[in-house]
Amino acid sequence: PNIGEPAVFWLSGFHIPESFLSALVQASCRRRGWALDKSTLYTKATKFADRSEVKEKLLDGTYVEGLYLEGARWDVEAGALARQLPKQLIQQMPFIEIIPVEANRLKLRD
Repeated sequence: PNIGEPAVFWLSGFHIPESFLSALVQASCRRRGWALDKSTLYTKATKFADRSEVKEKLLDGTYVEGLYLEGARWDVEAGALARQLPKQLIQQMPFIEIIPVEANRLKLRD
């Protein structure tokens, strides 16, 4: 049975999604002993498009769905934005992995 938090949250369904994201950071900070003011969120687009593809919950962070692109599309294979296809104005994003991290440990690629 599914008990506790879901593995994937519908972010568009929250009235104030920023509160949910703040709570995500706070819970990870408590669990890991990080300073809250030195923590942030890292996001990564996954290749998942259906809840059945997500086999387990993330210990720190979560997957979110319900985000859309307008005027572009997400190329799942390349992992990057691409030109929209003809006559497709709105494109659903794959699930986004949201991971709380300590800001000083976050290394962004060029």
